[in-house]
Amino acid sequence: MPELPEVETIARELNGHVTGRRVEAIEIFRADALGRQAPADFCRALRGREIRHCARRGKYLIFHLHPERYLVVHLRMTGKFAVTAPLEAPLRDHRLWFHLDDGRVLVFQDLRCFGTLDVVARLSDSPALSKLGMEPLSPQCTQSWLRRALAASRTPLKPWLMDQTKLAGLGNIYASEILYAAGLDPTQPANGLDGPSVARLHRATRRILRKAILKSGTTISDFRRVDQKTGEFQHFLRVYGKAGEPCPKCKTPIAAIRQQQRSTFFCPRCQR
Repeated sequence: MPELPEVETIARELNGHVTGRRVEAIEIFRADALGRQAPADFCRALRGREIRHCARRGKYLIFHLHPERYLVVHLRMTGKFAVTAPLEAPLRDHRLWFHLDDGRVLVFQDLRCFGTLDVVARLSDSPALSKLGMEPLSPQCTQSWLRRALAASRTPLKPWLMDQTKLAGLGNIYASEILYAAGLDPTQPANGLDGPSVARLHRATRRILRKAILKSGTTISDFRRVDQKTGEFQHFLRVYGKAGEPCPKCKTPIAAIRQQQRSTFFCPRCQR
């Protein structure tokens, strides 16, 4: 599933392609991505509106429209956007076409059909967005805030990082990489960290996420940028998906355990 760096990459690229463009028409090939919204209502809410800006909140992609409306998108496992010249027919994974006023088509693709698109009048109307926690790269995410937030929970550290109501945007890949960079045991309780450990976690979170954004995210299987190129951060992964391989620091084999039905990769020696 695309995490914060991948969604941020997509938002930035879309701004270079569709900002200022008006949605002239919409074709829907699979309506299940719209949830309870009727296709006619969805099209009516978007048709004729200008795309002012594309942004990210957690793992959600947000199209800011004018007159005011918001298209809130969660890509889930295989959702992606592409901007193309006019097409004769949809491909198998095409779910929606947004016809733009310059003749191009903004295509929403989703092979596994788990992605969701929701139109709201105000961002506060989105139940999904209202549940999200702190943005880890925001100025408000300070060491002091992180120390207080961790101290309030006994949840193991790795699941705590992936709880979207705590920190918005982290998933399995970056939580594992951040904990390795900080030298922290993924199974220890969140409220068990001392001051220096919190400081290392805070620094590692910001450093890993910023580098991943710089490298356009991580492509393990399905993630593609808007231009259909892959990300590059997979070449910098230290532990994720590397069970049994030697730790880059101490050569101890990387271990893998299950936490809340997700795989956690870590070094048993460096992350005691």
